[in-house]
Amino acid sequence: MYQTGQWVFDKDNNRKVKILDVNELWDYRTFHVYEPIHKSTYYISEDSIGESIGHYDNLFYLKYLLLAAKIKNELAGGILSSVGDNIIPLPHQIYALNRALANNEVRYLIADEVGLGKTIEAGLIIKELKTRGLIRKVLIVAPKGLITQWHHEMKTKFNEDFKVLLPEDYDTIKRLYGNLNPWDNFAQVICSMDSIKPLEKRLGWDADKIAAYNKDRIESLLKVDWDMIIIDEAHRVGGSSSDVARYKMARALAEVSPYLLLLTATPHQGKTEPFLRLIRLLDKDAFPGEQAIVRSQVAPYVIRTEKREAVDAEGNKLFKNRKINTLNIGWELRHDLQKQLYEEVTQYVATGYDKARKEKKYYLGFLMILMQRLVSSSTRAIREYLDRRWSILEAQEAELTGYNEDDFYDNEAEEAIEELIKAKSLNIKKEKMEIQDLLAIARLAENQYLDAKAESLLDTIFKINIDEQKFKLLIFTEFIATQNYLKDVLEQKGFNVTTLNGSMNLEERSVVLKDFKEKAQILVSTDAGGEGLNLQFCNTVVNYDLPWNPMKIEQRIGRIDRIGQTEDVQVFNYMLKDTVEYRVKEVLEQKLATILEQFGVDKMGDILDTTQSEVDFTSVYMESINNPKGINLYTGNLEKEIKEKTEKITEVKDLLMDEKVLDKSLAAKINKLPIDHWIRSMYQNYHLSLGREVGLFEIAELDFNNSSVQEMLNRNESWIYTNTIPVLRIDGLNYDNGCWSLWEIGINENEKERRYFPIFLNENLVFRGPSSKILWDALINDQSKIEALLPRPFSEDQFKIVLDKAKDVAYGHFQEIKSSYENKLDKQRGKHELAFKLRKEAIDRIGLSHVKNFRKKQLEQEELVWKEELAKKERIIPILKPIYIVYLER
Repeated sequence: MYQTGQWVFDKDNNRKVKILDVNELWDYRTFHVYEPIHKSTYYISEDSIGESIGHYDNLFYLKYLLLAAKIKNELAGGILSSVGDNIIPLPHQIYALNRALANNEVRYLIADEVGLGKTIEAGLIIKELKTRGLIRKVLIVAPKGLITQWHHEMKTKFNEDFKVLLPEDYDTIKRLYGNLNPWDNFAQVICSMDSIKPLEKRLGWDADKIAAYNKDRIESLLKVDWDMIIIDEAHRVGGSSSDVARYKMARALAEVSPYLLLLTATPHQGKTEPFLRLIRLLDKDAFPGEQAIVRSQVAPYVIRTEKREAVDAEGNKLFKNRKINTLNIGWELRHDLQKQLYEEVTQYVATGYDKARKEKKYYLGFLMILMQRLVSSSTRAIREYLDRRWSILEAQEAELTGYNEDDFYDNEAEEAIEELIKAKSLNIKKEKMEIQDLLAIARLAENQYLDAKAESLLDTIFKINIDEQKFKLLIFTEFIATQNYLKDVLEQKGFNVTTLNGSMNLEERSVVLKDFKEKAQILVSTDAGGEGLNLQFCNTVVNYDLPWNPMKIEQRIGRIDRIGQTEDVQVFNYMLKDTVEYRVKEVLEQKLATILEQFGVDKMGDILDTTQSEVDFTSVYMESINNPKGINLYTGNLEKEIKEKTEKITEVKDLLMDEKVLDKSLAAKINKLPIDHWIRSMYQNYHLSLGREVGLFEIAELDFNNSSVQEMLNRNESWIYTNTIPVLRIDGLNYDNGCWSLWEIGINENEKERRYFPIFLNENLVFRGPSSKILWDALINDQSKIEALLPRPFSEDQFKIVLDKAKDVAYGHFQEIKSSYENKLDKQRGKHELAFKLRKEAIDRIGLSHVKNFRKKQLEQEELVWKEELAKKERIIPILKPIYIVYLER
């Protein structure tokens, strides 16, 4: 007679069930039962109850259970993906991966300094989340110049295929795939940041054309079910306001993806508003206002490593030494026309800039800035653009009457000049005459002699070439015209030269980089072309033009001063003496050096990383060009501004500080687990336990994304006591006779907070810890020869002995799980308490009392619901249950 509380076997559904109630009605006897795997209840008839209690005498079922527990244990702990095949991660990269895995909500700002491999860290996270079956569709948004690097890194280092999707591909993809949404045809996509930002207006475009443009790009993109989105150089989306197109794009992307990574080396640039906009993309509720930008609130979202703390897999300092050589070049008598050209152009620029500013025609002011940088770059560069400017004015094709300030400072000089050269003149006739006079000098100067800087460059190269056996040199300039000039000069001297600039497509960039690595001696690159380069095989860089923003020099050097660089880095900075720029730079360097000393900052970048440097430096240079006598005044004002911001460096650094210990032990902990094999074996053994054969093709592509695999891992399996247990023998393994069991310890039935552990008690009831794990591995090993013997009696007293030992062993696991669980709850509590406090303060500032009271009640209700949910989570319910018990006999 079956009774309430008894475990029986439902032979129709092949499940063990527990009788909750016995019903008798009109000669029908039925049982209300509970099925623990799916946590469901239903009714069965007496005829449905079989003799067996399950699969516990089935070796295939045993292997399925033990493999599922092994996999779930690893899911709760270490790294599953096969890192180390094509890449050996460094300690700080493993740290970043572990930080990302520590939280179910993978939404982080990865803010490592330049050259530490943020792309690698993102790749590790992608690979791991894919291995765990948590993501499938991934979108990477990056500046155009970084797309090739992303595609190459993902393919070569992680064997991940991403489709590079460019605007010119949209129509072709629609035709090929017959899908109106081009984004929906690929699981993994890389696209350019600016190709998907929403467009509000464009010269010559009507509303319909703008709407069609936006639909193909951002609107269609947002309709795809992305599991993870990565935004590289994320500081670019912070913008000067929430109305900037890039920020609108980022905000929309952040809302449609559960997993989000923001990558930037400079997340906080001294102004709280852009940083607030950036970090709100990760969690807008946690950051209701600027008052929330405090370390306790920011720290859970930021992963950051600085160069000085980074070490290699052996624990050694990661980066090589750097030697800076500054070459201040004077004009000789043979360069008299070059000097005259510089002076005349500087006067033209000063007059034009001053007038543009007074007339508030800022686009013309931007053009004047670039003209000044052109004349400092090369004679050919200024001559070419003066020629183009005159032709545009002559043909009356000047049409640009507006240019966004953010775009000017975001774009590199070579990109900005192509737009600004078309700026509408304030006085066409007068400007044409001025340009004609300048062109006359420029043409004579160009034919007179090599540029003074070019002469010095050749001297430097010949000296380097003598010292270097494998000669490789990276030269940076701001303009394509200067790039072409240098290529001509260097090739005439017999050097093998290749060039890279922002106008090149992805395929052209790849060809150039391959050429430089394998054949070419010299690569001449513009700043736009050099974005994202990894050139560790070259250790010498020449800054032929010095950008006004010193941080751009640091970024250039970062192309070669990277992980994997085996030589000390040589840097040559070129500057023309007897120029306003030289005098400004000289005074600024003195003032910045004083600030460095005063505040004890390690390097120039520590200051410049935290300021909106481009705008400030440009203003100082242009004010000084307009009035050279005021250099000390203008640089003094900038010094004061930088000094004030430098006082915030400690605060900002503390805000972003990610406390950790980086050593070689992190790299040593990389797991190389046969997860794919375990999944296939689990799947196969489960079906074999049901008497079903599994074909090779069926298991070949199995992974965590497979619904059957997920179902097997989610089954709530547990061992049910009976008066017998199976007996097994493992051939070829030395062990004592005894009882082996596998247990699950958890909290609140939370799948994320559970662990599995084995226990082996020999026949003398002595606990054998190491043998417990060895036997678990042997039982799931395909090569083990396991023989099933006749079951043996197993009394309740014997079970109690095993249970008591399980409680002893489980307590340590329980405390570890409990501590981790409570730590997560504490972080959640702190985050929400601060957010509610700040929201209350904001509501108190509302002037209208009825609006204020309504908002307060809404917020109080929201807080009450949150507190009730948190109180439920804080209740600790420990759960300990056996998964399998077997007697092992030699």
